[in-house]
Amino acid sequence: MPSQRTEELMRRLGYSSFYPPQAKALEAGIERGESVIVSTPTASGKTLVGLIAIVNSLLPGEGKAFYTAPLRSIAMEKREGFRVLEEMGYQVGLSIGDYAGGQGKGDVVVTTYEKLDSMIRNDPNLLPKIKVLVVDEVHYVGDEERGPVLESLLARVLSHGRPQVVGLSATVPNAKEIADWIGAKLVEDSWRPVPLYEGVYKEGRIYYADGKEREVRRESGHADLDLVIDSCREGGQSIVFSQSRRRAVQLAGRAARLSELLCYDRKVAREAAAEIARSEGPRVLREELYRLILSGVSYHHAGLSNEQRKIIEEAFRRGGLAAIYSTPTLAAGVNLPARRVVVEEYYRFEEGYRKPLSVAEYKQLAGRAGRPGLDPYGEAIIVATSSDEPEELLESYAMGEVERVESRLTSSRRLRHMVLGLVTSGLSGKKPIYGVLEKTLYSFQSSPAEVKRRAGKALEDLKAWGLVEGGEELRATPLGHEVSRNYLDPLTVPTLREAVERIKGTGELELSLLLSLMPDMTALPVSKKEEEVLMEEVLSLSPQLFDVIDWQEPEEVRAVKVALILRSWVEEVPEDEIAEKFNVGPGDIAVLVDNAVWIASGLSRIVRLMDLPAELADKLKLMESRIKHGVKPELLPLVAIPRVGRFRARRLYSAGYRGIHDLLTANPEDLLKIPGIGPQTVRAILDFLGREEGPRGGWGLEGYIE
Repeated sequence: MPSQRTEELMRRLGYSSFYPPQAKALEAGIERGESVIVSTPTASGKTLVGLIAIVNSLLPGEGKAFYTAPLRSIAMEKREGFRVLEEMGYQVGLSIGDYAGGQGKGDVVVTTYEKLDSMIRNDPNLLPKIKVLVVDEVHYVGDEERGPVLESLLARVLSHGRPQVVGLSATVPNAKEIADWIGAKLVEDSWRPVPLYEGVYKEGRIYYADGKEREVRRESGHADLDLVIDSCREGGQSIVFSQSRRRAVQLAGRAARLSELLCYDRKVAREAAAEIARSEGPRVLREELYRLILSGVSYHHAGLSNEQRKIIEEAFRRGGLAAIYSTPTLAAGVNLPARRVVVEEYYRFEEGYRKPLSVAEYKQLAGRAGRPGLDPYGEAIIVATSSDEPEELLESYAMGEVERVESRLTSSRRLRHMVLGLVTSGLSGKKPIYGVLEKTLYSFQSSPAEVKRRAGKALEDLKAWGLVEGGEELRATPLGHEVSRNYLDPLTVPTLREAVERIKGTGELELSLLLSLMPDMTALPVSKKEEEVLMEEVLSLSPQLFDVIDWQEPEEVRAVKVALILRSWVEEVPEDEIAEKFNVGPGDIAVLVDNAVWIASGLSRIVRLMDLPAELADKLKLMESRIKHGVKPELLPLVAIPRVGRFRARRLYSAGYRGIHDLLTANPEDLLKIPGIGPQTVRAILDFLGREEGPRGGWGLEGYIE
C-alpha cells in the first residue's frame, strides 16, 4: 500500500493507479528513503517517482530537496509542473542563474547540475540540509561537457552522509554499475505507455524491426516529407531530426511548399504565426517562421529565442503544425512527443568527417515517438541512403546495444575544476580531498590510485597558477576563492595572463576578444568563406590586433567570430544585421551574451587579485554592463529603467532625454510622442522615478497602443 503522502500526491495529480515502473520503485523502497536508479523508457512516469521520494522524505520547512537537470529548459519545464508540491505546503524555487548566487530559495529547488554544484562550493553548509537529490537524465554523467560536473556533484553529496538519491534515465545500459556506484537499488523496466515501432525507410517502403513492412506513397519526391504526409493522413504529427540547423531550415522550407498535402489546424497555425510576428529577434527570421507556420511546419533549434521555441512547441501541442524539423536539441531539452519520429540523418559531420550517431543518441530521438493518451503507437523511422541496407541499420540502431556510460572526469581540465572546488569549500587536507574523489565514477570504473595520481597533478597546476598553496594542508588563495566562487575554469588564470600580454589594448574589440578566448566561452563554427570576412573585419577595425591573432589556429578564429559579434552587440548593431552578417540566430546571440556577462563579471574580480593593470578591472566591469544591455556607455543609465531596452533607450536619448535627470521633469505626453515609447513604457518610467502622475492626471493613455 502506498503511504498517505503518496496517496495525497496521486489524488492531487488526478492519478488512480501506478505505471509498472512506478510500482517497482515503490517495491524498491522509494517511500522509505531508499536511493534508486530508474532506467525506463521515455514517458513511463519517472518524474512521479522523483516527486514520491520528495513528499515522503521531506516535510515542508525541514531541510531541502533538489531536482536537478542538465538544461535550463528542462528545469523551467519541470518547475511549471511542480505546482502540486506547492498545494501540499512546500515552497518550490527555481535557481538557474548567476553562479555566484546563494542557496536557492524554497524547500524544493529545481536547478541545473552546474548551479547546484556552484551552490555547494559557495556554501558547504548546504550539504547536510539535502534530504533528497533527484537527478534527471542521470546518463548525462557520461556527457563530454556536463558529465564531469554531475559526477563531481554526486561524489560530493555521496561523501557527506547518505541523502536519498534518485537517478532517472531512459538510456543507461550499464544501469546496474551506476546504481552500485551511487549505492542505490536499480529499477529497470521496458514498459512504455505507447508501443514503439522502430523501422528504416528506403525507396517507398518502411522495414520494421519486427519483420513487418509497409508501403509509403511517394508523392513529394522526398523521403522525409513522404513520411510526414503518410503519418499526417492517419492523424499523426511528426518530428524530423536533422543533424545541422541549416538542414532543418532547408527541409522545413521544402515541406512548406507542399502544405496542401499536410493536415493541421489552420486556426492554431494563424494564431502561432501572429505570435511569432510579435516576438523579439531578427525581422528576417520572424518573417521566415511566420510563413512556415502558416503552412503547417516549422523548424526548431538553439538559434531561436526561448520565446520563439515555446510558441512553436505550443503550436505543435495544439495541432497547429503537422511537423517540426529539428536538431537533436529538441529531444534533450523539452517534453514534446510526436506520433512519428523521422531520423532524416543518422550521421553528422565533425571536422570534415562523417560520424554516425551513437545508439544512445538515436534512442534519445526515438524516445520522442508516441504521445501518451493521444497516439495508439509511436514510430521511429531512420531514412536510409541509397547505399544503405535496411537490415544493417535495423541491427545497428533499432536492435543495437546502447553504449556504456563512462566517466568523463578523466579530462585534466575537468578534474582541476573539481579539485579547486573541493579546496575552496573547506577541505584543507589531501586525505579528505582524495576521500571525495574516491566517490567518483572515475574511481569506481578505474582505481583510487589512478585518480589520486591525476588529482596530484591537478593540484600541482593549481599551485603553479596561484590558486592553491600549502603542502599536506592545503588552502585556496584569495584568487583561487574568487575563481571558484564565480565558477570559472581554473585554466582562465594562465589564459588571461597570456591574452592580456598579447592583446595589449582595451577597446571594445580587444576586450571582446579577451572574453572570447577564455576557456568557458561558447564557440561558434566558422566556415572557410567566413574566415576571409572575419580577417577583413578585424583588419579594418584594429590593424594592430590583426597581427597578434593566430589565423592558423581554428579555436582562435572561432574566438574572433564571437568577439566581432559581441563588439557589434555593444555598438548597438540591430540583431537582424548581426544575424545576417555572422550567420547566427537570436538564440545564439542570447547564449553568447549570457556567457560573456558571466565571464566579464568573473574576470573583473580576479584581475584585481592578479599582477595585471588595475584599470583593466574597471574596463571589464563597464563591458559587463554594456554586453548585458547591448548598448554604448551613454545609454547605461536609461536601460536601468524597466521596459526600456536598447532600442527604446536610444530613442529616448535621441529625443534629448540623456539620463534620469532629464526624465524627472519630462512631460509624459511628450514622451508618448517618441516612436516606440508607449503608455506601458511611460508608466514604467514614472514608477521607476517615483512620480505619481498617471492616467488620472489628465494625459489619457487609453488611446495609445504600444
